[in-house]
Amino acid sequence: MLMVKVFGKQGCELCKNTVHKFQFFLERWGLADGVEVEFLDMGTPEGLAEAMMHDASAVPTTVILNEAGEEQARWEGAVPPSSEFKPIIAGESA
Repeated sequence: MLMVKVFGKQGCELCKNTVHKFQFFLERWGLADGVEVEFLDMGTPEGLAEAMMHDASAVPTTVILNEAGEEQARWEGAVPPSSEFKPIIAGESA
């Protein structure tokens, strides 16, 4: 299963929009069952530790990991465009 990790902070509108955008498009494309979307709050010790493991310092940082936990894509400080993440999530050739 693919994993989308959104590193951010509570109250961050870009972070909230990023999570909602992934959830919306995954449902729209019929891919929600094969992709997990997780928000990690960098204001907590657990979220900060996970962010450090993924070298995430900008808010938001979005990382897509494959089934083996390898990074497939990354966006920092912005909401990713759906045109950029759809090929990765849908397994299409870019």
